[in-house]
Amino acid sequence: MVLTQEERKAIILESPSGKGEEWLKANPLYEGARNFKMRDAKEETLLQAHSENRGGAEEFLTGLKELSGRSRAFRTFMEICNHCGVCVDKCNMWVSTGDVNNSPVGRAELVRRIYRKGNSARPEDVDLAKIYTYYYQCTECRRCSVFCPFGIDQSEITRNVREVMTEIGKQPDYVVSTMAQVYRVGNNLGLNPKATGSAVDFVKEVLKDETGKDIPIPMNKSKADMLLVPSSADLFVNIETFKGYAKYLWATKRDYTISTDATEAANFGLFASERHLRNFGDIVVKDAVKRGVKTVVWGECGHGWRTANNYVRYELAKRGIELLHVHQMVAKSLERGELRVDKSRNDHLYNYHDPCNYARGGNLVNEPRQILKGVVKEVVTSAHEKEETYCCGAGGGLLADEKQWHEYRCWAGWPAVHCAWKTGADVLVSPCAIDKAQFPQVIKYHKVGMEMVGIMDLVGNAMEL
Repeated sequence: MVLTQEERKAIILESPSGKGEEWLKANPLYEGARNFKMRDAKEETLLQAHSENRGGAEEFLTGLKELSGRSRAFRTFMEICNHCGVCVDKCNMWVSTGDVNNSPVGRAELVRRIYRKGNSARPEDVDLAKIYTYYYQCTECRRCSVFCPFGIDQSEITRNVREVMTEIGKQPDYVVSTMAQVYRVGNNLGLNPKATGSAVDFVKEVLKDETGKDIPIPMNKSKADMLLVPSSADLFVNIETFKGYAKYLWATKRDYTISTDATEAANFGLFASERHLRNFGDIVVKDAVKRGVKTVVWGECGHGWRTANNYVRYELAKRGIELLHVHQMVAKSLERGELRVDKSRNDHLYNYHDPCNYARGGNLVNEPRQILKGVVKEVVTSAHEKEETYCCGAGGGLLADEKQWHEYRCWAGWPAVHCAWKTGADVLVSPCAIDKAQFPQVIKYHKVGMEMVGIMDLVGNAMEL
């Protein structure tokens, strides 16, 4: 089904916020989007990587030519698109902005025009500001690839172009600063071992108050069977999710530990370059080997699971270590009757949102549904689910805190929230750290009567200990 401009406008105007007309009348976002600061990465941990190859259009052109020479996938995607436009209305960025440059085919064309010139391309052919503007607005959600008749994956084009941008030192503040935190202390929030320990102690105290039981959360234990890798946000913000991990692992008598050196399921290298992606993944691999674990258990994070499932898994396997997502474990436990749960504790009407990188990049579609069936009373389905799910609008590094981006993100996430809202559900469920940060803001901005939770939140709430 093709979404017309009128249907797109109708979705925007349905926002209970009453701000739809104002948004539709807004000026084209290109000039405004330039406020998403293009900068040279300055953090000392990234500076060395960029110090020998930094600059502007000439350096970008050199990098693009090198990319074209080594990547067959990039060349294929550049050459086979016939501009049919099927992808345009499938992109939540186009739905929310109406800007053709913020569609998969439009965004790709900004680089394709240069690519097609081959060796005759010159620096003056490169509008670096415009390329930067739109390539850092792609959320890398891969929805376009599901509908493209040729299977063109704009996410991979975006990742390739961003890799060139990264190597010449052009990245948003938010992406650079987050990556720098990982290089410094091993997680996105910059939690040092003492802060991590304090967060864990707080969760244990809360669990004791709520359950009356001393539920241990082992830290830095050697020779445990399992290493739990949470998102750092689970330790500091999404503690209901972390409580769910702790309750489940304790109830099923798992021998596990968390490590203060590997407390980040997310991987912002996916938003920058393959080199950084591998570096961040290797942090977990090295820690798992050091601790002698048999299994690494991944926490709730969409893009983090995509990188783990497609890179970390194979590095661990080389060393005889298994990778599992916590949902895979919980689904099996419910199937085997290992958990005592009371569904009446989760008696709202729930709508499950498939995170992009679970459904389209991580092969994790069935297990979340199996879990929900086992721990809540009623779930309703939205019009766009599984591999056709809409993006939350904040992936790819768009979860920036710049003031001018707040409204933009709230509209970028509106198609997904709109789909959930139309089901009549009062609780939106998503097991993704970025969704958990983004959706509450979108819900609040649009004045939608919904709440937001993670799956492990519901598992922990339903469990009878």
